[in-house]
Amino acid sequence: MPIQRPAVPKPENVQLGEGVLIFNFNPDDWDDPEAIPFGATRGGGSYNVERTNLAMRFDGDRGENTKGLKRITEWVITITANALELDLDLMAKIMPGGIEEVSGGTSVPGYRKYRPKINYEESDYLKNLAYVTESYAGGLVAYVIENPLGDGALSAAFEDKNEVVAETTFTAHFDPEKMDEVPTYIVHYETDSGNGGVEG
Repeated sequence: MPIQRPAVPKPENVQLGEGVLIFNFNPDDWDDPEAIPFGATRGGGSYNVERTNLAMRFDGDRGENTKGLKRITEWVITITANALELDLDLMAKIMPGGIEEVSGGTSVPGYRKYRPKINYEESDYLKNLAYVTESYAGGLVAYVIENPLGDGALSAAFEDKNEVVAETTFTAHFDPEKMDEVPTYIVHYETDSGNGGVEG
């Protein structure tokens, strides 16, 4: 194949930065009633996969990079998002906690009170979290992390004449029953798949 200059991108391979985040994303059914929208973001987000590599060193090697003698010992897989919408239901996912419904009194209306948990529970792990964007050609692309837990720092800055945008982080976790399956996958839908139940 001749070398082409310049390298002109194919529209279906160019992904756009804007997208939506969805909890409990079903790649086979965009109208799944269990799917929960994350809400509006500002400043987007990111999908990160970090691997820790361990080289098998030996006397006489030429460094740690010898073909066939490197293994992956750890995975850290996260999705970060800058939440413009931040209600207590989302807060309880970002930083697992409980919500109490309190009846109003004579001087105050009813309210909901959120308090973080002292530790994580099995129910705090979600099914998955997907960052869904699209290619320039119109095909949807979903970056999915499985068994995510809101275990990162919650950062919300308060600034005059501006809105609060909270930085959030969710980390994928291995399923104890599937320790050889990395808890993330990426789906590229065909261009003619339409928008289905995913709306931008």
